[in-house]
Amino acid sequence: MRSRLRLLMGATALLYLGPVLAGLGGFGWSVVPVFTAIFLLWLIVLRPHQWPQVPSEWRQPAALITLGTQTAVQLVLVALLFGIGRAIGAVLILLPPFPVLLPISISFLSIPLSRLVWNPWKAAEVDQFLDEALLQIHNAPPSYRAGRIALADKLLAPLAALPDSTPIADISRQLDVIGMNSDEEAVRMALLERARLESPSRAELIALILHATDGRLIEMIADDGPTLALTALTLRPIPPDLIALYAQRLTAALDEDSELWGPCPSVNRLEDLLTGFVDTEAEAPLLALIDATNRAAPEDGLA
Repeated sequence: MRSRLRLLMGATALLYLGPVLAGLGGFGWSVVPVFTAIFLLWLIVLRPHQWPQVPSEWRQPAALITLGTQTAVQLVLVALLFGIGRAIGAVLILLPPFPVLLPISISFLSIPLSRLVWNPWKAAEVDQFLDEALLQIHNAPPSYRAGRIALADKLLAPLAALPDSTPIADISRQLDVIGMNSDEEAVRMALLERARLESPSRAELIALILHATDGRLIEMIADDGPTLALTALTLRPIPPDLIALYAQRLTAALDEDSELWGPCPSVNRLEDLLTGFVDTEAEAPLLALIDATNRAAPEDGLA
């Protein structure tokens, strides 16, 4: 598994190397759309389960939103990589003599090489690959992690502009896209920072709830995500339906895996929260979460 992980990371590195080389070579910004198309093709080939499987599905609004979001995210990512290449070239006063097809070919080569070592339909293997890759990212220097958080915050910016009526499923899809182009710990930190702002949008709060109550992410990220998220959510008055969403999702995560109990809010914290949501749609979900927390707590633990 580790050898395949190294091969996958090496093949994926070629994808990112292309725009950097193009910038280093001094080519114009007109090559950015070409690399954006290659990055999108990489996503389609390596993550086919996230795209429509039949032509008719591409006409659905959800598919068009996903395509538009993915395109915007990849465009930003390619532009950043291209800009890094140009900056390096400017500092080193270096203009290597190679044709524009070389960096384009290098990025494109990443697609067949990555597909050779990674079967995207094996979900269990995908999760393991991601877990191991993120572990390596977490061990990176602090300056690198700060850069990843900054990138995650940039990718999250479009969420703030979404109308309050945006369906939760659409926000979830956009969050998945962002996670694919950053690391999940950086996304969590950026979401917490946004929730602590004076007036976070409803979509940003929903995104934090979705991220902090995902069982796989609770286990993957070494922090008290659900507790930190609840604190950030309740810094100001919050609609009962959002607290209900938080409680329902966290209850489901605890029922599925009681070992997630540690990073979750204490029963005392939840009971204090409940007093402010009596006779609202959040009351029953909070009571269910309190019950689930008690069931999940170890015998020698403190509720």
